[in-house]
Amino acid sequence: MERREFLRRAAAVAGVAALGGAAPAAEEPKLERRNEQPTMRYARLGRTNLAVSRIVHGSLHTNRERIPLLAKLYEGGVNLFDTSHVYGGGRSEEAIGEFLSQDGRRKNAFICTKMDIRAQLSARRDVYKTAMERTEGALRRLRTDHVDIMMLHGCTTLLDYVKNEEWLRAADDLKKQGKARFIGLSEHAKPAETLTLAAETGRYDVAMVAFSLIKGAWGSLGRTDVESIRPALEAARKADMGILAMKAALQADKIVAAVPDPKLKRAGPSPFQLCYRYVLGIEGVAAVTCGMVNMTQVEENLRVPALDLAAGDIERLHRAAARSRVCGFCGTCLDACANRVAVQDILRFEGYHHHGHRAEARAAYAALAPGQRATACQGCGACERACPGCVPIRRRLEEAHRVLA
Repeated sequence: MERREFLRRAAAVAGVAALGGAAPAAEEPKLERRNEQPTMRYARLGRTNLAVSRIVHGSLHTNRERIPLLAKLYEGGVNLFDTSHVYGGGRSEEAIGEFLSQDGRRKNAFICTKMDIRAQLSARRDVYKTAMERTEGALRRLRTDHVDIMMLHGCTTLLDYVKNEEWLRAADDLKKQGKARFIGLSEHAKPAETLTLAAETGRYDVAMVAFSLIKGAWGSLGRTDVESIRPALEAARKADMGILAMKAALQADKIVAAVPDPKLKRAGPSPFQLCYRYVLGIEGVAAVTCGMVNMTQVEENLRVPALDLAAGDIERLHRAAARSRVCGFCGTCLDACANRVAVQDILRFEGYHHHGHRAEARAAYAALAPGQRATACQGCGACERACPGCVPIRRRLEEAHRVLA
């Protein structure tokens, strides 16, 4: 139990005693615990009552060659592994399935996978059929008869996605058939709005949404900044939905590189550790999903939950983020662009390229419709005038196109 929660409950009991009444017994939910290690911290994932490691493995770039990373994370107490059939064309699910199927690990870990049925949702046909087929494929690759969490991948605020009855019927049937214990959704375009809608339905147990420190420096301007997402987090808390954060440390290295603050560059927590730890400190967030592709990143992230983050470090990083002119993926530019250029996605793909995932980044860029690519930009500057971070978007799109095309 977190210290502040312990103090809150203790105060409530003391208040009842002071009024002369009997103190009610504290009703602690019975948590399902797996692979707990003393060096890791754990939190309750909403009404699932799963006690999940505060660091979750995000496996966008996982494959069989990176199974040693899975082993190191598992040894460090990570018990939730997140994946999707779209990651590496199924290779991520296959690697996780291979690793967890050995030495009894499957019974000691939680699996979350995500299905992408956006094409079917948009066309309004074959939603149920495709959802059931995607589940069977995922279970086969993961070498298991069920997943702990099945998520709808890449939701939007369209009611046809979040509240689509065919999808929700499939979700209910997956639960009844024992193929998915809990149902969730993921979103990094409009997480606040999507999370609010999901909480209203009462049908989702978990949500994975994107927000980070750099967006927090912009107040209520961005659609995915921390301050704007707080009401949605509160709605999710009231619905007892479990919250996983993603994209929490995007651009952390660029933020620090762009601002010459020696205190941010001193020995101690890295920019990535600071960003991850910051998001873990936000009320309602159970865990943060981290994409890790080498052992250095694994070892660094395993230390994040135990970091004692000083207020000065947060303020310093806030100031750096505000001055860095680094994209925080808030999505404000999307509404400003008359041509509907996929600025947010393009700069995200460029970030993947920057971190060494060149083939994947180029493939993702190539998959965009021609009218969404950087070449569709007319140079009007409306996006830059709207951008709360003063990012030179037109120049960044040109640079991204050069490396991605």
